[in-house]
Amino acid sequence: MSGFAVIYERSKQPIDPQAFERVMGRLSHRGPDGRDDIQIGSVRMGHWHFWTTPEEVGEHQPLSLPGLPFSLVFDGRLDNRPEVLAELGIDPGAGNSLSDAALTLRAFARWGQACFEHFVGEFAAVIYDQQHDEVLCARDQLGDRSLFYTIQGSRVVITSEPWAAAGGRNVPAELNDNALAASFAFQVPQDGQTLFKEVFEILPAHTLTLNSTTQNPRCYWKPDLSKKLRGLSDEEYAERFRALLEQSVVCRMRATTPVGIMMSGGLDSTSVACFAARQIAPQQLTTLSYVFDELTECDERPFINSMVEKWNLRSIQIPCDDAWTYKDMELVPTNPNRPEHDPFRMVHERILERAQSENLRVLLDGSFGDHLYSAGDYWWAELILDGKFLEAVKGLHVFLKHIGWKATWQFGFIQRTAGHILNLIPGGRYIHRPSILPEWLTTYSVECLSKIGIHHDRILARYNSLVGISISRNASGSDFYFNRHSLDIRHPFRDRRLIEFALSLPAYQLFNSGVAKFILRNAMRGVLPKSIIANFKSTSYSTLFHRGIEREKAQVKELIEIRGAIWQKFIRVDWVFNHSYGLFTSDNQFLNILIPWLCITSQSWIESFNNNIGVNNG
Repeated sequence: MSGFAVIYERSKQPIDPQAFERVMGRLSHRGPDGRDDIQIGSVRMGHWHFWTTPEEVGEHQPLSLPGLPFSLVFDGRLDNRPEVLAELGIDPGAGNSLSDAALTLRAFARWGQACFEHFVGEFAAVIYDQQHDEVLCARDQLGDRSLFYTIQGSRVVITSEPWAAAGGRNVPAELNDNALAASFAFQVPQDGQTLFKEVFEILPAHTLTLNSTTQNPRCYWKPDLSKKLRGLSDEEYAERFRALLEQSVVCRMRATTPVGIMMSGGLDSTSVACFAARQIAPQQLTTLSYVFDELTECDERPFINSMVEKWNLRSIQIPCDDAWTYKDMELVPTNPNRPEHDPFRMVHERILERAQSENLRVLLDGSFGDHLYSAGDYWWAELILDGKFLEAVKGLHVFLKHIGWKATWQFGFIQRTAGHILNLIPGGRYIHRPSILPEWLTTYSVECLSKIGIHHDRILARYNSLVGISISRNASGSDFYFNRHSLDIRHPFRDRRLIEFALSLPAYQLFNSGVAKFILRNAMRGVLPKSIIANFKSTSYSTLFHRGIEREKAQVKELIEIRGAIWQKFIRVDWVFNHSYGLFTSDNQFLNILIPWLCITSQSWIESFNNNIGVNNG
């Protein structure tokens, strides 16, 4: 991921060069191929280059094209280039010399703001229109590339990261308690608030137009939930799914260097690896996997090795028994944009370090595959609503036979059926929305959350796990770590075409009678090794987490018992103390023992923030 910064002085006063350099300096990890900047009237634009597609190698942004009164900074990738070239009437041969940024400028000249509706891919862009002294910001439909802004007086600062945007203000940055409270509740402010006061995220599928007096946000795309695909056989659904997934993988392999993949032994990443390996055969695909010699319940080598045998992979397997949580906390890299939520960060760091040493620039992964099937919770409801009563009875019988009435009820799909029917009643989707907040939050946190609004819409909740600001922050939240290692991470399961298809499917294609990822298993028959398709057990890394708790018990207690820690403003001290002393029992729920981890990492992050706010003045 490259990065950029734009400062727009609406009063036409001179742009503060120190403020611009502060912002650009905070993005330097995004520019392994150098930087450029220009000033045009009341706008200064800077770009850190990270060339990962063949067409952009050697390109210098900010970019302008002869005869066009626009200047552009662009971070991202267009995955439907052939379609866009055809719509613009550009010969494919001539199009080979156009980078995605140049193609975006051509499209903007033709269609204006409507150009972004034509794109499939991940991108963040800022276009300065010199004729109208107007700045246009745009973010891709799924929000997989990030874009932030802040306004202080007449100065507008637009950047790729929130910490960089905060550096463009002439006052020390302050933390936003509302967003902090939301992070402890595993929520995201829906209005784009960030952890930094007065720094906002441009929402996915939105543009923001700014001129000397106004700023106008606009949503340019929403998924069409009325599109329903029905009446096909299981094989026909699977065939369409397989074609879309392969298309998503192939278009993400457009790169300047060989592409690698982070591959576990699960269905999602191995499916991606199959299509990637087939695309480059007979050349070997490089896969990177973590393995465990001692913690065998975490180890997925039998499935990884079955992939190696079937697809002739170059498999790099990295031992991680000693990369337990809480080990060497001082070595965990600090992301200036947010606290560390991933308790397995050091495991992932080993993968990234090895990928960099292999001279890889682009990595694929299977992340967000689980989200694609989240609406599968409604499988029984949709069987009934689609008139498939016999299948519904058979599915219920499977559950009752294997786990009994009590466990079947606890599984929740019967209750969801009642809720799904309620959704169909006019206004029913908004009935009975009690706000159930986590018990660990303080009264102050609850007050903060009341100011940002948390939506409880059953229908929207079904696709918010695929589309919206919450999932987009998950998708882009680890970009900092990849950028540190000069790596571009690409998620094939975050393809708009694939997601739109999944949203149109009957829920019983996503989950059916106890079979998770039903459509993927059908789609990958004959492509994946049979052992992977037949594996219904999810691998848990909780034992690695518990090893960390056991080995670092003294450190954990010391960190939790710090008096006056800032997290205590948001999290009930008594709740954390009770659960931190219970950390060392193996039967503790993972979510409960994750909260003390968040307290410790948030405290560390806030202290780092407080130590660095003086950077704003120098």
